[in-house]
This record gives sequence, C-alpha cells and structure tokens, in this order.
Amino acid sequence: MLMDCMTYKTAINAVASEISTKGGRILVTGSTGLIGSCIIDVLLAVNASFGKKYQIFALGRSEEKLLRRFGKNDDLHFVVQDVTEPLKVDNLDHIIHAASNADPKSYALYPAETIMTNIQGAKNVLEYCRRNNTRVLLTSSFEVYGKLEQDIYDETKYGIIDLDLIRSCYPESKRTAELLFRSYADEYNVDCVIARLSSIYGPTMKNDDSKAHAQFIRNALAGENIVMKSKGEQIRSYCYVMDAVSALFAILYKGKSGEAYNVANENSIASIAELAKTIADQAGTEVVFELPDEIENKGFSKPQNCVLNTEKIKALGWSGKYDLEQGISETLEILREM
Repeated sequence: MLMDCMTYKTAINAVASEISTKGGRILVTGSTGLIGSCIIDVLLAVNASFGKKYQIFALGRSEEKLLRRFGKNDDLHFVVQDVTEPLKVDNLDHIIHAASNADPKSYALYPAETIMTNIQGAKNVLEYCRRNNTRVLLTSSFEVYGKLEQDIYDETKYGIIDLDLIRSCYPESKRTAELLFRSYADEYNVDCVIARLSSIYGPTMKNDDSKAHAQFIRNALAGENIVMKSKGEQIRSYCYVMDAVSALFAILYKGKSGEAYNVANENSIASIAELAKTIADQAGTEVVFELPDEIENKGFSKPQNCVLNTEKIKALGWSGKYDLEQGISETLEILREM
C-alpha cells in the first residue's frame, strides 16, 4: 500500500501539517481516484499525527476497491454507492466532490456516463448541502475554458467548446456542473467553492489512467521508451498531486463562496514533449513517436496552449512546493518503493 512507502508518507505528512488545526465530518467522493485517494491519505495522516480531528467518509461504488486502496481503519468509513444517487451520510461539515470520469479513454467509450456522473452527481451533492448547510468543494478542470485566442487563462476567461466532438462530454458537463454550483449558491445560499485543476500527476494515479503523462510514467517505470502519439507541442500547466491536494484544502477552508480558483504550479509549465523528455531523462529511457489508434484519437483534445493564471489562489496564501522535475522525481521514487 502507498502509506507503507516512506517517501509517500513524508509527503503526505507535510500536507497534513497544513490543516492540523482543522477537523470535522468530511466526505470525499471519487475517493479511490488520483486526487480523492490522496485527500483521504492526508486526512488519515492528520488523525494519526495531530489527534483524532476528522471523521472521514470515503464514497465509492466498490467496497472491494475501497478496501484494497485503504485497508481497514477505524478513522475511515466507507460509503458504498454511486454519486448519481442521493447521498447516504448524516451531518457532514464538508464535502470534497471529486467523483468523475477523468481520462480520455473513458470520454471516448462512456460519454453519456461521463455527462451524467458530472451533472447528476453535482446535483445530488448540492441538494445534500442545501438541506444540511454543508460547505462543498467541486473539483473541476482547466478544460472548462475551451478554446481561447490566448495562452494564459484566468478565472474570468471562457472560450468555445466544440459540441461536435464526443470528448466534449467532459468539459461541457464540467461547465454545467460549475454553473449548477453557482446557481445553488445564488438561489439557495449553498456554501460552495470550485477548483479548476490543471494537469495533475502523481503516484496515486490509477493503473488504467489513459492520460498522456500517466502513460509516460508507466513506460518509465517499466524501463520502456516513452511513446508519444503526437508532436506534443502544446504547453500546459502541470501540478504534482501533493501540491494539488494542498491547494484544494486552501480553497475549501479559505475560498470565497461561489468562486472558482485555478489550481496549478507556476514552476511546472511545459509542453507535453518537454514533460515526456523530463520523465525519460529521469528513467534513463528515450522518447519515440507512434500513431494513435482509433479509440485514443477519439478521446484526444485538439492541440492548444493552456497556462493557468495562479494569482487568485496565491492570494489565499497558497503556493506550490514542487517544480516539474521534483514532482516527477518523487512520483517515480514512490512508485518504485511499492
């Protein structure tokens, strides 16, 4: 298990120390995913190192997956259900809503499910918060910005999303989920905040994650050449999962209700090709090129630069600690320890 890895435990404890004065009853949806599982580990670390401050609820569709990821822990309660159903937990103080299909292969194979999970899931979470006065954070995506005629995106900018593309099921439904959050804040005074995540990577990624950087990392760990399916010229903001989770807690506890915040590290901006080379150099392998298959091509986004402006989240007192090389190095180190 990840928590048996000393490097991972050290990184988790560093984030836990940032919220060591907080506590309460908190639910995390999407709890076995890249981000949700890391959040759960941080909350467990707070309880282990700083006193029993949190009652933690992990929502997932499979008890088997929850047990396999977290094991049995008296501080962690499993909520086994689909997020498209009404929530079954009482008296929550906070919810971090991170349940979503979040990789290109899923967008291509399950576009309808991707849409319904994002929209119906958001509605169920918001209805719970409306009835119970619970504060909630939505994990959204840089993809909601669509195509803009600029490279740097702040929280006020919005571009075009191509509705003829099946993979638009993800950004368009995330846009709708965001608007639903803002609507509940305006109409029902639901206390909510939104985090627009950049490209997140780290050791908590799933084995079947089809995002390019996840495939690169798996190639590197296997000692294989990194396979590029395009020239990889588009520039993006990246963020190591430890920085991302730290940012989510900053938004949850300090963010202004009804507002959206970009989550990115200003020291982790690179093209996809540069990212591939960084991983390959650290693993001692090479970068090679290969044409994508039909399913991969269907799930790909069209090339465009997307650098997230981080001034708004920095105003909350947050800043990232890992640049791209440090984040990749720690990711590889942790995964090798497992």
